[in-house]
Amino acid sequence: MMLSPYRRGADDGFIFGLYLSVMFFASIYSAGLPVLSLLSLGMMVCVPVVIFVFMRRFEAALKEYATFPMLWMQGVVIFFCGTIIAGALLVVYMKWVEPDYVLKQLEGLAELGSKADGGFVAEAGEMAGKMIEANFIPSPIAIVTEIIMTSIVTGSLLSMAISGVMTLRRRVALRRFLDK
Repeated sequence: MMLSPYRRGADDGFIFGLYLSVMFFASIYSAGLPVLSLLSLGMMVCVPVVIFVFMRRFEAALKEYATFPMLWMQGVVIFFCGTIIAGALLVVYMKWVEPDYVLKQLEGLAELGSKADGGFVAEAGEMAGKMIEANFIPSPIAIVTEIIMTSIVTGSLLSMAISGVMTLRRRVALRRFLDK
C-alpha cells in the first residue's frame, strides 16, 4: 500500500501543531516564569530534529519507494497543518484571552527602546512608540498570518534540505551495495 505524503504530513502536522503551540505559549508566559524561555528556546532549536524524525519515519515506511518530492511534500504539509493549528490557538489567545497582548508588547518595546543608548533597540523602540501614537496596532489575524507564511516558507526550505540529505544518503548506500 502506497502511503500519501499529504495524509502522513497532515497526521504529523497535527502533532507538530501541538508542539508549536506549546513552544509559542511557553514564549508568551516566559515573562512571568523565566524558565519557560529556556523551554521555548530549546523547542525552537529542536524543530529541525522533530521534522527529521517525522520524515525519517515516513521514509522507513515507504522503503525503496521514498522519493525526494514525496518527502519534501510531507514536510511542507507538516509545516502547513502545524502552523494552522498553532496559529488558530494564537488568534484565540490574542483576541479573546488577552486582547491587549500586542499593545502591551509594543509598549514594552517602546519603554526598552527609550532606555537604550542608540542602536537597533532604540530604533525599534522609537518605531513602536510611533505605532502606538498613530494607533497602528497590528491585529492578531495579521500577526498570525505573517507567522504562518514565514513558517511555511522556512519549513519548505528545511524540508527540501532534509529530503535532499535523505535521498542522497539512500543513493550512496545503494551504490555501495551494488559495488560489492
